[in-house]
Amino acid sequence: MKNKLFFFALLLVLSTSCSKKSYTVMHNDYSVLTGDEVAYHLSKDLLKIEIVYTLNEPKLDKHEGNTQCINNNAKVTIEDPIKITKLLVADTSKTYYIIGQKVSNTFFVNTSETPQNSIAKDSVFISANSVKSDKALSFLTDSNIEVGAYNSVLNIKNNMSKITSKDEAEFALKLLHLYKKQSTRKDDKEKRYIKKTKLKYTVIIDPSKRYVKQGHWSTIKDNKIYHTIAPDHLFGEYVTLNDVVTLQLPMPTTESVTKVATQKPLEGVAYRSLSTVNFTLSLNDSRVASDSLSLSQLGTIKTITIKDLEKSNEGTVNLFKPTTQNNQPCTKEEIEQLDYDSSKAIEASQLVIKAEYTEKLNTIDLVIKSIENRINQF
Repeated sequence: MKNKLFFFALLLVLSTSCSKKSYTVMHNDYSVLTGDEVAYHLSKDLLKIEIVYTLNEPKLDKHEGNTQCINNNAKVTIEDPIKITKLLVADTSKTYYIIGQKVSNTFFVNTSETPQNSIAKDSVFISANSVKSDKALSFLTDSNIEVGAYNSVLNIKNNMSKITSKDEAEFALKLLHLYKKQSTRKDDKEKRYIKKTKLKYTVIIDPSKRYVKQGHWSTIKDNKIYHTIAPDHLFGEYVTLNDVVTLQLPMPTTESVTKVATQKPLEGVAYRSLSTVNFTLSLNDSRVASDSLSLSQLGTIKTITIKDLEKSNEGTVNLFKPTTQNNQPCTKEEIEQLDYDSSKAIEASQLVIKAEYTEKLNTIDLVIKSIENRINQF
């Protein structure tokens, strides 16, 4: 009760005797208000992450015209740029009060002539070349028998030195002819291809907050926070997500709020100064890109006089007034299918699949030739 009376007395004195200046105090559980204060929130930055996933489905087009899916799981990969956009919003976890000289509504982001509850700021693009894998997905169209047969051929090829007798060589040769038969496709008219579908995934996160969610979680290690994005639950039971994204950022240090966290009002208005931090983006634990971002919540809380505030450049000081509306964008993840002409991708996949098939048969023939030469040496 004593604290409340002390706080109330301070506000009353300041509001009646110092109307030519503005003072800031931080709201707390024992704050008692006079009614003349102006409440406001500091700003913070959220990150809107947009990832375009590619759903790769193996298909078999027979000459009769019917198309069916080969009995293999589809794979989800990243083949397009990743976009990271800053969203400036109110930090409702900290409320401050301005006492004394009134502050114009034009200084508040969400009560100006063009009020906004969130402002899209800078965007960073991670290029497709940085995230796209060079590994072909033509193997998806191979049947389980073909995969097993070719892996066995490679096993014999890699262990040729262990064949030490003519009997072993002749046995290996019989196996190789069997594997070649299993690898040879009888119907030359059938067409195998990869059908591609583009799915845009969007999630909004607070980079300084730890998450424990399905498809998105965070870990903290060595003063760094790692946000992992792997929404495999959105793609279905028989789909494998190949590419996992991890965003690494520094953890926020203890803010310099000692001065503005006391009961003693300070002249001016509290605001957050921007802090530029480096981040890295990894794909499947391999670093693919790094860049920098300016994040409000990683900066220092300072005060600025009304006179200096009026002279400051637009965007230097960002303040929000409390509103009854939800003043932050929804952080729920979203996924939508994009319009995409897959015809060229289908044609390209057919060429790759045909070339890979020819290469496999040539490899088998070379291994057979090597075993035959080995037999002649015994």
